[in-house]
Amino acid sequence: MYKEVFIRDFSSLGTTIDNFLQGVVNNTLLNRAFDNSLKLNPLFTIFMQTEALMAICKKFLNRDCLNNWLAPYGKQLTEKEITVGIIMAGNLPLVGFHDFLVVMASGCRAEIKLSGKDKNLLPALFKILCRINPYWRERVIFIENLPEKIDLLLATGSEESSKLFESKYKEVPKIVRGSRSSIAILNRDETVDELRKLSDDIFLYFGMGCRSVSTLLVPAGYNYNSLIEIFSEREQTMKNEEYLGAYKYQKTIAIMHNSWYIDGGFYILREYPDFPPPMGVISVLTYKNAGQIDSFLDSNKSHLQCVVSRASTKFGEAQYPPVDEYADGINSLEFLLNNI
Repeated sequence: MYKEVFIRDFSSLGTTIDNFLQGVVNNTLLNRAFDNSLKLNPLFTIFMQTEALMAICKKFLNRDCLNNWLAPYGKQLTEKEITVGIIMAGNLPLVGFHDFLVVMASGCRAEIKLSGKDKNLLPALFKILCRINPYWRERVIFIENLPEKIDLLLATGSEESSKLFESKYKEVPKIVRGSRSSIAILNRDETVDELRKLSDDIFLYFGMGCRSVSTLLVPAGYNYNSLIEIFSEREQTMKNEEYLGAYKYQKTIAIMHNSWYIDGGFYILREYPDFPPPMGVISVLTYKNAGQIDSFLDSNKSHLQCVVSRASTKFGEAQYPPVDEYADGINSLEFLLNNI
């Protein structure tokens, strides 16, 4: 019964959001959340917030997706008086929504510490959910400080904050995620369509997500002309004062260090020593053989979220994970159910 109610209500939430995004209905809550999010974080442009909500509707809140996702768990999905603490990151709009969805699907209660950079969108969606069914109102609490008395924990943050979570919640079963980024492996025969999709993997959310491609592995002697031409199509969506300030700063650093770089007009391509590179930089590393690719993947595996290529995550799919694909490859739903 619980599973059926969950699927019904959350798919209705998806329909409500989709109708808003398509302009079928107005929604004061979402309009206000969009405006307040942009005021709070200039990188949360209306375009980027819209993209995040569209992805959630399509990949997470579609009735068929929810049915298929939860089918293996059967009678495990029941209402439980277990409280799961969720500590959310704020590097892109609604980045913590999947953790919220997982906890609600499990039947547990949620105690949610929002990021100060993303504290408007999820509460707005939750209010809409409670209008669909007031039952959910008693299942979620939003808190200002780190949760104290919790049974389980899902937390995402920087490397420094991850150490704090590990220390503070020593005795609590938990999943703690640190910083990650993504790469793409190119050869010389990518199609125009594949490169255009790659630009989504790179530039959506200004490259701030763990699933954002920040580094390109390219064969020695790679010709960047087609790449630069196609990437130029994204220039309008990247016209953001904070982002462009970061790009100009990184370009100045490259010039001062007399480093090789290619100026794309709103980003630079350059060999960057650390993974991932800073905002405004797309790092390019050359390889001569498959062994060098394998060596890079192995040495950075603890910091890699996605590998985009024809053989793994497809071009254009990095920012649109399905509901049954979990951060860091850890099934958080099974984790909760196995630790109750």
